[in-house]
Amino acid sequence: MDVFKDKNVFITGAASGIGRSFALALADLEMNLFITDINMENLENVKKELEEKNVIVYASKCDVCNYKEFEEVSKDFHEKLGDIDLLINNAGIAIVGSIDNIILEDWKKVLDVNLWSIVHSIKAFLPNMLKRGSGHIVNIASGAGIFGSVEPLPYITSKFGVVGLTEALFARLKKRGINVSVIAPTYIKTDIFKLESEKIAYSPKLLDDHKKEKIDEIYREIFEEIMKSAMSPDRAIKKYIRGIKKNQLYIFDVIATSQILAMKGNNPQQYEDFLVMYQKNREELIKKHFLQHGINIEDYIESY
Repeated sequence: MDVFKDKNVFITGAASGIGRSFALALADLEMNLFITDINMENLENVKKELEEKNVIVYASKCDVCNYKEFEEVSKDFHEKLGDIDLLINNAGIAIVGSIDNIILEDWKKVLDVNLWSIVHSIKAFLPNMLKRGSGHIVNIASGAGIFGSVEPLPYITSKFGVVGLTEALFARLKKRGINVSVIAPTYIKTDIFKLESEKIAYSPKLLDDHKKEKIDEIYREIFEEIMKSAMSPDRAIKKYIRGIKKNQLYIFDVIATSQILAMKGNNPQQYEDFLVMYQKNREELIKKHFLQHGINIEDYIESY
């Protein structure tokens, strides 16, 4: 997709983070925007920011887990803007916890928001693209969809699913004039792991022995240390837009992600060692922060 001016874009999860930054950057390219999120208060604030750029913008609440809502909002999009040129599936959540403590409902919620939402979006918008033989679908995955280590299991599972779905769509839709890309962000300063908005699946025994407020504080310290080197969404978006312009299948924000992807095929043993090492380093970080508060986390969690 090399022309953005006066084209129409639909973005999910646009109230903050990558979605908001995408909307602002595409407004600068003079696109017409239709932004959605479940958080209408924040979404309206983003809408006001966009309106200051003198672009056409609509905002609507959409629970991406509910296909009927997606159908309605897609109809609204077509009525207001017409054809869809760029579809950005960005909505996502994370529920943090160990293998032992994440319950099935948590698995379902993460898969619904991170993976099924994209299925809903494609089902709703792809017919218009197929009819015209043009358009570009951009699915936001994660570095956690490239290498399966460190991040919470449901999150990793959902993001690997997004990567696989995107590859399959790319292979099937290219000949029909539709471009498909997957973006695999590394650590970006967003709300995806924000304690106030997302859930941590704590060990029941840990909560029996220690106050939840204290555990929240420790995890907040851990997240803050992890995010020290995180990239700003605005900086990352510039890289993502360059990839969209080039119609790339894979779009990364750091070269290390492509190197890890290559390592899988070129040196499987090195990749296996990397997974184990990366996981060990994260576990050591968690242990360190808990020990600073006088808690041996290994007394409560066997598997991270």
